Amino acid sequence: MAIVPKKVKLDAGGDTLAIEWQDGHVSVYGYESLRDSCPCATCTGAEGGTPRKQAKAISDALPMFKKAARPLRAEIAGRYALQIFWSDGHSSGIYGFSYLRDLCACDECRAAKMKKAGDLKS
Repeated sequence: MAIVPKKVKLDAGGDTLAIEWQDGHVSVYGYESLRDSCPCATCTGAEGGTPRKQAKAISDALPMFKKAARPLRAEIAGRYALQIFWSDGHSSGIYGFSYLRDLCACDECRAAKMKKAGDLKS
């Protein structure tokens, strides 16, 4: 079964993006976490640069001087992903729906991931 959103809502709770999936599950993502999870080559370090999470850890030493990135808008890319246009000028990350669903950190999804990891070890 394809993973498809039913509804996408920016600013769902102030600093969150919420996705209601076709199966009825709702995933809520904090903007900072979502931006840090950008799957593009620049942010993952695949193009040879420093991965965003590693660079961010260094720059977080002075957080009061850095404005947090916020999504300006989001668009469906094809039938498989969400493209987010961030206030820091970044927009090359295409967040596949299956990737977004895997990023869900709700209790139900965390428990399912732990069970799956346990099944793989057996």
